[in-house]
Amino acid sequence: MFLLRKYLHMYKKLNFKEWILLIVPLFQVLGPLYLNFLLILTSVIFVYELFKKKLFKEVKLYWVYFYLIFILYNIVRSFFAENALHAFQNSFSQIRFLFFSLFIFVCISDIKNLNLIIKTWLIFILFVCIDTFVQFFLGKDIFGLEGQPHWQRYSGPFGKELIVGAFIAYISIPIIFFYYNKFFKYIFFKKIIFILIYLLLFLTVLFSGERSAFIFFLLSSILIFSLYLKIKKIIIILSSIIIFLTLIYFKSSSFHSRANDLFDIIINFYSSSYGRLYESSYLLFKKNALFGVGLKNYRVLCDEQIDPRPNSPYQFCSTHPHNFYLEVLTETGIVGVFLLFASLSTLFAYLYQRIIFFKKKCYNNKYIYFFYGNILILLIYIFPFKTSGSFFTTWNGSFFWLNIGIALLISKNIK
Repeated sequence: MFLLRKYLHMYKKLNFKEWILLIVPLFQVLGPLYLNFLLILTSVIFVYELFKKKLFKEVKLYWVYFYLIFILYNIVRSFFAENALHAFQNSFSQIRFLFFSLFIFVCISDIKNLNLIIKTWLIFILFVCIDTFVQFFLGKDIFGLEGQPHWQRYSGPFGKELIVGAFIAYISIPIIFFYYNKFFKYIFFKKIIFILIYLLLFLTVLFSGERSAFIFFLLSSILIFSLYLKIKKIIIILSSIIIFLTLIYFKSSSFHSRANDLFDIIINFYSSSYGRLYESSYLLFKKNALFGVGLKNYRVLCDEQIDPRPNSPYQFCSTHPHNFYLEVLTETGIVGVFLLFASLSTLFAYLYQRIIFFKKKCYNNKYIYFFYGNILILLIYIFPFKTSGSFFTTWNGSFFWLNIGIALLISKNIK
């Protein structure tokens, strides 16, 4: 009861803007409709405060200018797209992502309550993990939602959307960085709790069947361990993981099937389902190399192409190319790629300067490793050799811009 009263008292101290940040993962689970409402709400608050408090100096950043030009370019390009209305709507709506990040950066004044927000996010993620395991064992989750057992995939509270692994990985990696930084200062009981929590996250991502989510969750974990542990302990941990995955491979038919499918994709990528989508997007890009086809027009024009391999068992087209770089190239062209990467490169240059400063002056601050985790998510997002959801959609884009906002918020408040 004492702890409950303590946390209720802490939650009362949160202001309205901090409450918005606190419920972002909940709205990501609820779906694009609710998430769009949140993005629009934060955009309205940001614009209101920008003019009321005259915060223009706060947002005079090169990466912001480049991204605004990128949005404007796509709006102009949309008038010449095959589906002009669709392209215009999606181009104009990209501004809500930028304003969402700037809302976190500018409108949340400090990070004194960030620790409570991180704890709440962790509790919520653990609930999602437990809900997914209930679905795994009972066929339905706590809310009565079924997974996709015929595909040997489980989705927890996301229902038919097979994205629970990506959700847990994107949200939990910065949190693992945050708590692992304090791991060696914990008493024995807290260390056991941390290990159990990590194992629950690890297993949920594994049994979700999302291969790319599991791979970058695993690689991120190895990176975290390598920052703190000696080589002998790292070897022991890696050996344990390899042995465990080997056992799962031979004991679990679903994991065995998914792993074999992954190996087949890597070995025969050109003939795989992803190879087909990459091929269709590349052919479409060659026809529209300079300016692209317009946002969300890959799905419109792809079906009009002649399939060079009509006898392939895999489809030639989809809603997006399933790769960040191919999507940007196909839909925005070389001009769009230049503008977007001008924005991202200046953003990363700014964040890198903050990392150098932190190492020299603030290496002991408890939020620095959470900041590193945010940057790692951004790097994972733009890693070229991985499959990905559409960068320009509400759900996928929200993680990228959330981490930008938090990284900027921390960089502003650590003096």
